Amino acid sequence: METLGYLIGVILPPITLVVLVVGLIYRFRIWWKLPIPKMTLFPAPDPGSDTFLGVLKATFFFPGLFKGDKSLWAAAWVFHAMLALILIGHVRVAMDFPRLWAALGINADSMSAWSGGAAGIIILFTVIFLLLRRMSLERVREITQGGDWFALVLVLLIIFSGNAMRFLEHFDLKLTRAYFASLVMFKFSLPPLKGWFLLHFFLGQVLFMYLPFSKLLHFGGIFFTQTALQRR
Repeated sequence: METLGYLIGVILPPITLVVLVVGLIYRFRIWWKLPIPKMTLFPAPDPGSDTFLGVLKATFFFPGLFKGDKSLWAAAWVFHAMLALILIGHVRVAMDFPRLWAALGINADSMSAWSGGAAGIIILFTVIFLLLRRMSLERVREITQGGDWFALVLVLLIIFSGNAMRFLEHFDLKLTRAYFASLVMFKFSLPPLKGWFLLHFFLGQVLFMYLPFSKLLHFGGIFFTQTALQRR
């Protein structure tokens, strides 16, 4: 287990960081060189809504998707909302703000426990729905490429392993927080040697390395759109 932990927690993180950063620079450089579009990149606002507020509307409410497929819109909105909650919870693992929680009178650990658990279950069923939808609808299956299947299955496994880590295995928050705090400072040490944690962390790093080269980076199109609008 120590060897596996060393490979996943010490060797792989710097590789993941380099691939992610270089990939993002490459992708955004390509977008920057593209001609300024009349229609913004996916997910995009409605035709004619080429304003900053229009981009914000598209970012948070997906109006074009709502008009095209309401069931997909609902699943996508729930997925992104739960993902935002989960990402906030993951940030707390690496860095916490106890003074802020105390000032607000919030028990952050207790709130994170129930909200994170609920978000994990909801997003799991959402991804299963999206996967089954791709499998069952012929028109969707026809336009689905291998990368789309890989991304969906990878995200599903990440969510499943995260839920298993929360519900099936003891999660040592103090030890995990110390590990990620050292990782942020580029001080590489052994991670918690727990099976579900190592699997979850490994899959997460695979996702980060795959992200710049996949359709999952569609959020980058939004920021590119905002930049393009400012360049007009």
